[in-house]
Amino acid sequence: MNLNNQLLIALPDMQDPRFKQAIILVCEHNRDGAMGLVINHPIKDIDTNQVFNELGLAQPQDNLHVLDGGPVNKSTGFVLHNDNQRFKSSINILNNLTLTTSKDLLEKISTHQLNNKWHFILGCSGWDKDQLETEIAQNTWLTCPIDIDLIFNTPAQERWKKALSLIGIDDYKTISGIAHA
Repeated sequence: MNLNNQLLIALPDMQDPRFKQAIILVCEHNRDGAMGLVINHPIKDIDTNQVFNELGLAQPQDNLHVLDGGPVNKSTGFVLHNDNQRFKSSINILNNLTLTTSKDLLEKISTHQLNNKWHFILGCSGWDKDQLETEIAQNTWLTCPIDIDLIFNTPAQERWKKALSLIGIDDYKTISGIAHA
């Protein structure tokens, strides 16, 4: 099973509160494990103006919510952007979807030289060898192909339901073991 170019969609009865209704972009999946970024959990008290200020950079044109990418490497910042531009530390995930961790991209954003959409994400999610495959087999996650529109044009609070609809689930209550009033 190769989960590159996939989104993980948490099932409604996800027990881990860090991943409740999470959508995770799988950035890398190989025989040694997997790494991904939660793309729909904004951090309540942190926005990009604060981050850029702390880094000594000018304010970006758009002040966005910083996303909580997961419980691993919480002090590491990732920028997910919808283009193929490469910076000092970039990996191309898909055509028009690149992940960068180097400050040169932040400098371009702060000087309004990046005209594409982007998200700033703190932390990531990681799985050891065979761990993610086991979780999928235990019905913890659903999968679907990456959808650029979902990532960049759908408000964070609507992404989980939209991801479910991409795989034909319009009523999430039908896949949950939880009784709803």
